[in-house]
Amino acid sequence: MNALLSKRRGNLLAWKWLAAAALLGPALPLQASTFALQSNTVILEEREGRTAFNISNPGSEPILLLSSVDDLDERPMAGNILVTPAVTRIDPGQSQIVNFTLKKGVVLDREYMLRASFEGVTQKSERGMRMPIRQQIGFILQPRAVAVAARPWQDLRFSIDGDQLTVRNSGPHVIRIGPELRLQPSAALGVLPHPYLMPGETRVLTLAGEVGGSDGHVEILPLSRYGFAKDKEQLPLQP
Repeated sequence: MNALLSKRRGNLLAWKWLAAAALLGPALPLQASTFALQSNTVILEEREGRTAFNISNPGSEPILLLSSVDDLDERPMAGNILVTPAVTRIDPGQSQIVNFTLKKGVVLDREYMLRASFEGVTQKSERGMRMPIRQQIGFILQPRAVAVAARPWQDLRFSIDGDQLTVRNSGPHVIRIGPELRLQPSAALGVLPHPYLMPGETRVLTLAGEVGGSDGHVEILPLSRYGFAKDKEQLPLQP
């Protein structure tokens, strides 16, 4: 029965794809516009006021690169970042420096996590349509008044009420963390909506699984500033 349902879903998706292709016109081969980023996170320090980020084109054709910065929460900050050049051409085998500059007069009271977006597009050719490629990575604003923390996840505070797990970032740093939070020793699971917590952010998660009376810790997967996984740790539940 499950196999039959899967087959029907697959056929439905195929028909939807064919219908969309018919609306777009004759089917053409798709080719991607590739580019490589310097790293998977941009870090801009308030003290410096600007940072340079390198993007290279390892492909065989020139690309048009569009760069931008967007907010991830309700506190607007992306508008204070100048991106130059926002649009530029990168020839095959060449690279381009994109500068991110904090507007003068902006004072940071905490770390911010934004989203940096890079989209590469090549010109349409006789061989087919060009499919733009977008890469989105973290963008951290580091305040002058806040020192970099080696273990910012130690500012996490956890508490339980029934099957609800409350997690709060009590510190001034962005905490990058794997979204799965497990009570110990029961292994009841709470899942964050995204792999980070902003300074002051609080999330209430409904736990999956039975909460044990002996649960006293939460197992987390800390991530580095660049989003790389570190060793799992256990943090205490607050009474």
